[in-house]
Amino acid sequence: MSSDLRDLIRKDLEQIPLPPSERWTLRPARRGGFLSAGVVALVIALVVVGSLGAGQALRALRDRIESDRSATGVVVPGEDFVYLSDGGPTPADDGRTQAMQVLAMPRGQSVDRFIGSTYVGTAYEGGVMTIHGDRVFLPVATITGVAGEYETHLQEIDLSRGVAGRRIAIGTVSIPSALQAELPGTPVFPAETAVSSDGTSIWLVRDTGDHGRTTVVDRFDGQTLSPLAHIVLSSTGPGVVRSRVVALSPDRVAIVREHFESLILGAADWYFLDPQLEVIASYADDSGHRLPAGGKCSADVQRSPANAEWLVLCSDSSLSGDGALVFLDANTFTISATVSLPRERGFAIGMASATDGTVYVLSDRPVVARIDARTHRSIDARVVIQARSWFDQLLPQAAAAKSPGGPSVVFSPDGRYAYLAGGSVARVDMRDARVIAHTNSFGAITAVGLSPGGERLYVLATDGAGVRRIVLVAPDTLRSVGQSAPIANDPFAILAVRPQTPAGQ
Repeated sequence: MSSDLRDLIRKDLEQIPLPPSERWTLRPARRGGFLSAGVVALVIALVVVGSLGAGQALRALRDRIESDRSATGVVVPGEDFVYLSDGGPTPADDGRTQAMQVLAMPRGQSVDRFIGSTYVGTAYEGGVMTIHGDRVFLPVATITGVAGEYETHLQEIDLSRGVAGRRIAIGTVSIPSALQAELPGTPVFPAETAVSSDGTSIWLVRDTGDHGRTTVVDRFDGQTLSPLAHIVLSSTGPGVVRSRVVALSPDRVAIVREHFESLILGAADWYFLDPQLEVIASYADDSGHRLPAGGKCSADVQRSPANAEWLVLCSDSSLSGDGALVFLDANTFTISATVSLPRERGFAIGMASATDGTVYVLSDRPVVARIDARTHRSIDARVVIQARSWFDQLLPQAAAAKSPGGPSVVFSPDGRYAYLAGGSVARVDMRDARVIAHTNSFGAITAVGLSPGGERLYVLATDGAGVRRIVLVAPDTLRSVGQSAPIANDPFAILAVRPQTPAGQ
């Protein structure tokens, strides 16, 4: 290219109008700004609506899958030991002895029976001992030949193997017969034990003296069985005292001293003790200092799903006042909050927690109350969707809810379902507050038990001839899968269900 031509092109380029240099760094102006914002808003709305719809569809799909799976009535195979409380509670002159009977399921055979106290209360009102972990120690009293004197010890039972283990000797004690006469159903050795879930601590509480008003508490090392601490609690006033023990953690425990007058539980005192059995906090002596409902609270004390607080469910079966869900500080056991449970909802049978921080409380009205453990506030209370007449048959009397023959309830591990027994058996969806399965085809159902993982449900049933059996049912459909042979010694409660550990392991 010639130099003249290059000069001509350069001259023409220089004559092309260009914007100032500072404008080259400016961002280009948006076009149609209003339209773009509208489009974005529309897209966001579509995404949100689609997500909500997809969530509902997913939930419906999950429910449909669960329904289809439930329709098959499948039970996850497994071998369990079912532990039954038998021989009581009975009148003082009945002559029968309390014991814990072991059934191997699904074989359905009784494999052993261990003498020992398994029940606290009268023949009319009380409850079975609470078991955590894979070991239990049964209080046992043996006659020495001297009137009123008994040799006492604690017998260890390995729940995973169904065999007896070591003993803790308590010594020779004098037990006045007046206590049994005053409170029918009281064993000659009025005591109860608890083992921490990790097995490191064993507690023994026993009532002595006139009317059982002197309560002795001992703590033992769970491995060596050596004594660690000792304390005596006492009170005055009318009535008879029977005490219960509630294991809270490896070294913390609650002692519940129940006061009975004319065979009726009138009030209960609660003591929270440290590793040395010193009192951390107490709710005792009078109505102004007791926990709600006169201290008549469930021994099923649980951890909050939201934090380290303790949950105590209080409710009076006579419905003379409101109940409450009490939140206790994890260390001081002072009351952090109290959520009222109006008596119009009925007697609170039990509670369960969900991973989202919701606590479900089931009452015998029937009502499912939901409480937010994070805010300590009530969410709502919904009547369970089901024919009312059926629940009236299942739960004939609120006063029977804490008696040996009254309703029993267990919850699935995730807190979603409750299994209720009381003549019939029902599966209640706690999230949706509705009955999804129920049956009375096995006879009169008096107790229920669930395997630790929730895979297998066992019910204690009595047929028209008075024969008692354990029936294995599918948790989803409540269909019978198998049953045991007839069971002797009149069992009245299911204490625990544990998977069997094969011999040699």
